[in-house]
Amino acid sequence: MTLPESGISEPVLTPPRVHVTQAAAEQIREMLAEEDLVEEGGIRLTAHTGAGCSAPLQFGMVLEMAPDDDDLVLQGGGLRIFMDSDSAWALDGLQVDWVDSPTLGEGFAFRHPRGVTGRAC
Repeated sequence: MTLPESGISEPVLTPPRVHVTQAAAEQIREMLAEEDLVEEGGIRLTAHTGAGCSAPLQFGMVLEMAPDDDDLVLQGGGLRIFMDSDSAWALDGLQVDWVDSPTLGEGFAFRHPRGVTGRAC
């Protein structure tokens, strides 16, 4: 079987865009320093879905010593972000922030352009 010439070149793939706020970057750098992971380590971001397309995306973050062989690695601002290719599409556009609220406490917050009820498909 042969396919007709379409004249369209190969698609250009760009890495996912992840925005880490200054407040979150400072917290992450402190955590990496405490664990002596500044040189080779980074954070792993993940995206998980529930059952089916209607389930909202859930994001997670953990410290890692090094990326896996097949990870995508984003670098900037002195940080390294590791993600597997299965999560990369869902992480594109994610914002990681550090919040400190008198009523809710402090911690990382994930915001995505798909909104709070962002869907997997």
